[in-house]
This record gives sequence, C-alpha cells and structure tokens, in this order.
Amino acid sequence: MNFSDGDNFQPPENNNYYPPVNRPRMPHFVPPEIWLKEKATIKKLSTFSAVAILLYILISSVFVGAIQLILMWMQNSPAVDYNLFADKWNSAEFQYGFDILYSVFIVGPPFFLVGHFAKKKGFLKEIPTGKPKNAKHLPIIIIAGFGLCLLGNILTSFIDTYVSVIFGFELQLPEMPETPYNPVGIIFFFISTAVVPALIEELALRGIIMQTLRRYGDMFAVICSALIFGLMHCNLMQIPFAFVSGIVIGYATLVTESIWTGVIIHFLNNAFTVTVTIIDDFYGMESIAYAICNIAFYGLIVIGIILGIVYLKKFSPKNLYRSPLVNIGSGFYGFVPTFSARVSEGSLFQAFLLTPTMIVAFIGVVYQTIVSAIALL
Repeated sequence: MNFSDGDNFQPPENNNYYPPVNRPRMPHFVPPEIWLKEKATIKKLSTFSAVAILLYILISSVFVGAIQLILMWMQNSPAVDYNLFADKWNSAEFQYGFDILYSVFIVGPPFFLVGHFAKKKGFLKEIPTGKPKNAKHLPIIIIAGFGLCLLGNILTSFIDTYVSVIFGFELQLPEMPETPYNPVGIIFFFISTAVVPALIEELALRGIIMQTLRRYGDMFAVICSALIFGLMHCNLMQIPFAFVSGIVIGYATLVTESIWTGVIIHFLNNAFTVTVTIIDDFYGMESIAYAICNIAFYGLIVIGIILGIVYLKKFSPKNLYRSPLVNIGSGFYGFVPTFSARVSEGSLFQAFLLTPTMIVAFIGVVYQTIVSAIALL
C-alpha cells in the first residue's frame, strides 16, 4: 500500500487489520522512508487544521473590530439617530439573528475552505452525509451520546470550582443576549443556538477535519478533531466541555458513518441548554419546571452512561480502523529491526500537534481566550 498517496488511499473494508488487542500480534515494520513521507503528510493535515483555526480567529477578530468601529462612528455622527439604532441593535431578535449570520459566514467558511483544499489534494474523499448505518442501534447511540455530552457539564463545573479555589476567580461563559420574551425572538434564539451550530460545526469538524485524519486511525481522528473543536471556542469554560463532547460526537459519527448522528446529538445538547435558559428566565430556579429540568439533566446522564457501557460492550465495533503505520502498542512482541521506524500512537499525535502552524494556532487560541476572559471580568 502506498500510504503517502492520498488519491490511492483506501481504508480496509472489514477493519480487521489486526487481531483483537488482547492477543499478541506480529509487528508491522515500517521502513524509515515510509514513515518520513507519512509524517510529512500528517504535518500537512496539521497545517490545514491550524490554518482553519487561525482564519477563524482572524476573521472573527476583524469582523468584531469592524462592528465596534462602525458603532463608535454612528454614536459620534450627528447624521445618525444612534439611540433609535441602539434599541434595535440591542434587541434579542436582532442579536440572535446576527448570531445566525455569524455562524454561517464567520465560523463555517475557514473550515469549508480548508476542506476544499484537502479534497483537491486527495486527503478528503467525501463527507459522510448519507443515512446512518446500524439503524437498530441508532436510538442507543443518540441517547448515550446526548447523556454523555451533558456529563461534560459536570466536568466543566469541577474545573470551574478548582480554578476558583486555587486561583481565586470564576470562569465565565461568553456574554449572551437577553432571553427573548416573544415568539419571534424565541425562534431566533433556538435557531442560532441549537440548529445552526449543530449543522455548521458538525460539517466543519466531524465532516471535514475528522474525515481527513481517519487515514491515520479512527481514534486518532476523533481525538484530534475534538481538540480542535475545543480550541475553536476560545473560552476556558467551553474548551473542556467541547473537547469531551467532541470525543463523544466524533465516535457516534464514526460508528454510524454519518454526520447526521453527530448533528442530532449536538442539536439535542444545545436545545436542552436553550430550554433550561428559557425556563430559568420565565419561571425562575425555584419553579417546578426548573426542578424537572434538573431531574432530566441527571437522569439523562445516568441513562447515557448505562447505554454507553451497554453499547461499547455489546454492539460497538471491536476493531476500529487503526493505522498500519503503528507498530508499537498493546500486545506487541517480537524483534524490531534497527532499520525500521518505531511508530506509536504517540508518534502520530506528536507529528500532528508539534508543527509550527499548530503551535501558532495554540498561541492564537490562548491570546483570544485571555482577551475574552479579561472582557468578562
């Protein structure tokens, strides 16, 4: 197999490249020249992903800065009735409508542009937009994924408490517009928070980034795409939650071979947040409706954990695609010639994460995260 040729790369049809991990397997020797070529390809894919993050940060920063300059000009211009404009600008309907446009024209394009070049280079075959496979297991996968995504909120709360105790300040979510109290505003709130992000982010992360990385192993692709999903949020409260959710959603997308599974789980998670926010603002935290939401929250987490364990033990594919480059791992034995490359899963992650462009992307994310944190103080 010519690993370095994106056009000719085809994953194995039956995913049975290796025996089960609890049995010894013969080593797969990788000639150094093959590993060097594949390492160069991994770095290219890393560059694609890092460029998407940097473009997103750059475009969003320029866009927000331009909006602020326009608002300052309008505020100081005698030709503009700023108070009238400000009333409309600050309305919930306008703000959530603006968020819809922001997701479509700011969040999506950098990743779609990178996807175009990845497809042109032969690294991206197609986005799996067909019907989910394993339809009889789909309800289990969706409910388990939904519950496990909610579990990420508890992890975020734990990190928030730890940071508060150790460093003396609380993490903050990005400032959201006020909850609307009219049907049109609520519809816009729902679409901008639950519908559009589920479509745009799943197409970008699980449809483009994860699919380009699967040539080097399914779990490698899931973890790397989840990391990028977390980083692009540029907020300390959202990064750990998005990373955990990205792993859950990525795995669900992977085993059903359809991004629509991820879209549904993503949508349910965000829709639950919208519902809780509306109930909190309309009825308060002491209301019966809010208590029902709390019960549902913890109940879904418990159900999600149980169904997740059941699925992993009884229905989950036992041999997900693992890159044939990896020749050191669980159950490895035998003599490895000195002329072969010693490639492990860690080697793949190191090659992907430690590129100049990815390091610059990390710096950009840290900078944007600090700026966002200062703005919320």
